[in-house]
Amino acid sequence: MKQWLTVTLHIPKESEDAVTNFLIERGMAGVEELEENLKWKGLKAYLLKDGSEKRILQSLDRYLRSLRTIYPEISHSQVKVAPLHEEDWSGYWKRFFRPVPVSSRFIVLPPWYSGRLKKGKIPIQINPGMAFGTGTHATTQLCMKAMEQHIREKRTSVLDVGTGSGILAIAASKLGAREVYAIDMDGTALENAKENILRNDALDRIKIRKGSIGAIRKKFDVIVANIDLKNLRRMKRPLIRHLHDRGLLILSGILEQEMERLREQYLETGVFQWVKGTRQEEWACLTLKKK
Repeated sequence: MKQWLTVTLHIPKESEDAVTNFLIERGMAGVEELEENLKWKGLKAYLLKDGSEKRILQSLDRYLRSLRTIYPEISHSQVKVAPLHEEDWSGYWKRFFRPVPVSSRFIVLPPWYSGRLKKGKIPIQINPGMAFGTGTHATTQLCMKAMEQHIREKRTSVLDVGTGSGILAIAASKLGAREVYAIDMDGTALENAKENILRNDALDRIKIRKGSIGAIRKKFDVIVANIDLKNLRRMKRPLIRHLHDRGLLILSGILEQEMERLREQYLETGVFQWVKGTRQEEWACLTLKKK
C-alpha cells in the first residue's frame, strides 16, 4: 500500500496562484481549497512518501521564503504535514489534473485525458511527476510562448538547459525543430523527461543528456533555460559559447524584479542585442539575440 502525506498550508490569499502552481510543479497530487477569509487562504495537497518528500518539503520552505519580497505576510504562513494512508489514491488524485492551455497553440494534457481538442491546438502529454514543468507554472508558459514566436524554421536546432519534465524540448520538436538536446543534472528528472518524450513520440528528434552544458560539444540556433537567477548568472559564458551567431537565447525562472539586472548583465557582454521581455504573474522571461 502506498503511503501519502497531507501538506496543509495557510497562506496570504494573494499568493494562492503562485503557491498552487509550485505545489503542482513539484508533483504533489491534487491541491484542494480549504477555508478562506479576506486575507488568508487554506490549501491542502498530497505528497507520496517515496524518499523524495524531505527534499520537496525543503524546496517548499525555500520557495515560501523567497516570496516574502512580494508577499510580506507570507512570513506568517503555516505549513502542517501529516500522514495519510489511501490504497486507491492513485486513481482519485487524477481528477485534479485537467488540460492546461499555455499559449495560443499549445495545450498540456495529462496522459489519461480522452476529450477532444479544438482545431489547431498542439497537444503535449505530460505525466505530473517530480520534475519541474507540467505546464502550469508561469515561467514554463512564458518560455513556450517565446518559443512559439521564434521557432519557425524546420532547420532550427534547440538546446533545453535544465529540461525537468522535458516539456520545453517536446514543444520545440512539435514546432518543427530538426534537432533538440535536453540536458539536466538530475537523473530523476531525466527519467521523467524520457517518459514524457516517448509519450509524445519525439524520441527520434530529442537527445537526452545528463550533465552540465559543458558536456555538450555543439552550438545551437535557440537555447532555452528555465532555471533560476543564480544559475543564469553563473552560466552566462557557457550559454554564449553554445549559441550560434544570430541565435536566440530565452531565459526564465526569475522574478519580475530580477529581470532588468539580468538583462543588463547579459547585454554588458557586448554579444547580445535585446529582443523582448515578457511577464506573467510575478515572473519574467527574457529573449536576447546573439550578434
